[in-house]
Amino acid sequence: GGLSQDMAERVSGIKLPKHDVPTSSATDTSENTSEPEPDMSESDLDPAYVRHLKRELERMTYKNTHLNAQLKRQIKLNEQLQLQAEQEEEYLTNKLMKRLTVLKHEKEDLARQVEMEEEMITNKLTKKLEKVKQEKVNLENLLEQEQEYIVNKLQKQLSAVLDEKRALENQLRDNTSTILQTLQEHLEQWRGHSSETGQLPPS
Repeated sequence: GGLSQDMAERVSGIKLPKHDVPTSSATDTSENTSEPEPDMSESDLDPAYVRHLKRELERMTYKNTHLNAQLKRQIKLNEQLQLQAEQEEEYLTNKLMKRLTVLKHEKEDLARQVEMEEEMITNKLTKKLEKVKQEKVNLENLLEQEQEYIVNKLQKQLSAVLDEKRALENQLRDNTSTILQTLQEHLEQWRGHSSETGQLPPS
């Protein structure tokens, strides 16, 4: 991006050091690497030194070209890596957003399911409670009816026993009266018979 472009501009702005390379002009002899002589001409330079400077210039030029090419490749690689990173970041962001949306929907579905189950359980327990209450009422009514039936039955049995007791008492009274009357009659007959014979019954 901007950093790579800035580096390229800085590298491209580097100027190679100028050595006193002789030219075809006879007047351009004022510069040299080591304190040039004021009136030195091309003929005064050592040919071996000139060849050395030319080779050094070629080497620096080649190195500069190589560095520029390497820098361009690095800049292009950095741009590709940055683009790839941006694409991967966008992909991961979209993926996480989709996953977050899915989790949100799952959470909402789970909450609705829990709510439905709670409502179902509440309704079921309410119905069961109503059923238990109704069964309790039915049992209470049945118990009351059975108690009433038993009381009525016992009252009838008691009435029957009392009636039977009264009947037995009446029968016993009648039998006793009959027996006493019979004994009284026999006693009177015996007394009458004794009076006729002159014998008194024992007192």
